[in-house]
Order: sequence, then structure tokens, then C-alpha cells
Amino acid sequence: MDVVENSPQYVSPPLRFGVVGCGRVAPTHFDAIQALGEKGSLVAVCDNDPNALARAVEKTGATGYASLREMLEQAELDIVSICTFSGLHAEHGIAAAKAGKHVVVEKPMDVSLKAAHRLIEACGENGVHLFPIFQNRFNTTVRLAKEAIEKGRLGKIYAVNGTMIWKRTQEYYDSADWRGTQAMDGGAFMNQGIHFVDAMRYLGGEITDVTSTLGTLDRDIGCEDIGSALFRFANGALGNIFCTTLGRYDQEGSLMILGEKGQIKLGGGCLNKIDIWDFDESDPAMDANATDADYQSQSVYGHGHQAFYNRIANNEAFTSGHDALETLRVLTEIYSGDPSG
Repeated sequence: MDVVENSPQYVSPPLRFGVVGCGRVAPTHFDAIQALGEKGSLVAVCDNDPNALARAVEKTGATGYASLREMLEQAELDIVSICTFSGLHAEHGIAAAKAGKHVVVEKPMDVSLKAAHRLIEACGENGVHLFPIFQNRFNTTVRLAKEAIEKGRLGKIYAVNGTMIWKRTQEYYDSADWRGTQAMDGGAFMNQGIHFVDAMRYLGGEITDVTSTLGTLDRDIGCEDIGSALFRFANGALGNIFCTTLGRYDQEGSLMILGEKGQIKLGGGCLNKIDIWDFDESDPAMDANATDADYQSQSVYGHGHQAFYNRIANNEAFTSGHDALETLRVLTEIYSGDPSG
């Protein structure tokens, strides 16, 4: 995993966190921060929805703020975690960076490549770290697959195949005006499938060519609820990914890597299980770890957020802004590469 482009040191623990945006994913951040113990604490939460803010204050005991400006001016913070609408991520991250706060940002960094670039530049100019979140990179299953690939156990990689079949009802999209909009949310790929596109890059290498077909078959939204994309990787491998939010439940979040010397398939709802672990040559220690790598998750968020925050608190390496930007580039090409328009 790459370190960020700038090189300021973190402040020493305990780290003081503020979270802006108290919606669906925020409790996962609350829990991960509060589990840091002596190394970090959640001191502030922010949302312009009074009800969401009240629930967050009640859950966490943190001080509540009705605006990001107010939180940045009044709270003593080291790091701000951005959990707002995707189309506001860069704007809010830039404000935090200009206030001298390190920035944690949920996926995607923004729905706009230009805005994401501005966020990276703002963090560099203000000497703060940017911590983009792709929590599945921290799954025990994904990390073990990465280790096997780096050791050459697959040999030449031929193909990488991703599948995401999740359920997002019309009620989910209707629960907030921004959901299902291109400007603030994105569809099945930008909002949900991004996890699997990033995992395909992380394990398969850089993606050079993208072709896609997208559709809106059932949900009343301004973007796709189903789609497929074909990839060519820099190493010559081919890839394809199918994503939909029309599932009857959160059925599958899987990734298959086929190579000349072996095959790996990560399955479950969020890459949390190893379904296939098959190689020409054995590696007893790694293969033993593979039998214990599966874990159960109560949601498609998995357990990676905790590992992510632990790495911040321990001053360890993490995904860089430019690395996260490359995943966003592939996502924007999926949208621009749709021949149906």
C-alpha cells in the first residue's frame, strides 16, 4: 500500500476526530474511532439534519455541530472524517485541509475527477495527510490474496472477474434527495461497485482500457441500477465486472483471479470469504492462513474500517490520494464508455 504524496508526521496519539455527515455509513466510523481507546477519540460530529445530528450525539456522546464551518472553528480536532454525499466529499475535505486538519474521506473521493484532484492538491498545499477509504483492502482475505500474487503463486494473470449483486430498494433511494443522482451519488458502479473495481485494480494491476454497458431497469433514479464493464489490464489480462442494486438481498460481492499457476476466488457479500484457493505449488504457511481468513460480517461494509483507523493511529502505510484517484478514473471511464449514452 502506498503512502501519501506529502510527508508531514501525524500528531502523536491520542488523535481527536470529528465526523461530518451522520448518515448510513457514519456509525461504522463512530465505532471504529471509539474502539481506538487511548490512541483516539471522537470529539465532534456534524450534520445539517437536526434529527441525524441528535442521533449521532446520543450514540457517541460527542459534541454536535450543525455546520462544518462551525465544527472546524470551534472543535479541537486533528482529523476530520468526511461521510457526506459523494458529490460534496472534495468540497468538505478541502475546507478541512485549509483549516489544517488531516482528512479521512469515504469512497469515492468525489464523483468528479477534477474535484478529487483539487482535494489532493489542497492537502499537499496545507501539509496535511489525505486518507482515502477502501476498506476491503484490509480484509484478511484480500490481503492474503495480495500476498499470494506478489509472491508469484498465480504466475501470469489471465483474467480478473468481479460480481456485485446487492439490494438497494426504491425506498433506499427515496430516503434522501441526493441518492441516485449523478451529481451527488452515482449509480450501482460509483456508489457500490467502486469497492470491487478498486479490488480488481489492487489485485490485478492497472486498468488501461474500459468498455461498458449500463442500464436503469427498475429504480426511479438518475443513474444506473445495473451494468457491466470490460477491462484490459496493463499486464495483458482481461477483466469484466457485473454490478447491480436490483438483487433480492445483498447476495454476492466476489472476485476471481485466474492465472497460469493458480486461481483465487474471494466471495461472500463483501470479499469476506475464500471460495477457491488453488495453486500448482503449495505454500504450507500461507495455505494454512487461507483456511482461517474467512470472517462473518453483519453488513456489506465488512470489518475493514477498524483496520483502516488502526493504521492511522499507528502511523502505518495506507492508500494514497493518487492511488484512490486512479480507481475513480476507471469509474468515470465506465460512465463515459457506455455506448448507450
